[in-house]
Amino acid sequence: MQKEVERRRRGNINEGITELGRIVPNGSGEKAKGAILSRAVQYIHHLKENEARNIEKWTLEKLLMDQAMGDLQAQLEEMRRLWEEERAARTRAESELDVLRGLKGSSAAAPDAAASTSDKAGDGASAPTASTEEGDSAPSGETENSRPAKRQRKD
Repeated sequence: MQKEVERRRRGNINEGITELGRIVPNGSGEKAKGAILSRAVQYIHHLKENEARNIEKWTLEKLLMDQAMGDLQAQLEEMRRLWEEERAARTRAESELDVLRGLKGSSAAAPDAAASTSDKAGDGASAPTASTEEGDSAPSGETENSRPAKRQRKD
């Protein structure tokens, strides 16, 4: 009974050493248990060193990636801010353009309406045109000298 237990124990040890000999690289097919165990120990140390180097490398890469991500996020926020400023400026410009179009449209329509009113009256006199008050500017590129002259009365 004791011999059988000891035989199983040695068999398990031998199977483990044989398995190590198969999985540990740089084996020249040697069967010596001591050489296989020595190679396995060297290989385990090699793997631990590689693991430590890889952890350092990955940590450094992660730090660099985090820094790059932070820089990109800052650039994105700056682009968003500039885009919002541009959008606000465009909205203001469009509003100002709408106001100017409205002024141009109303100033062009006002003399026509006044002329048609005076023509309907039949007296031949023209209605007074809108004049700019002191401090007002002439609409869109017109100056006081370039405005059309008032109609002359025909008697």
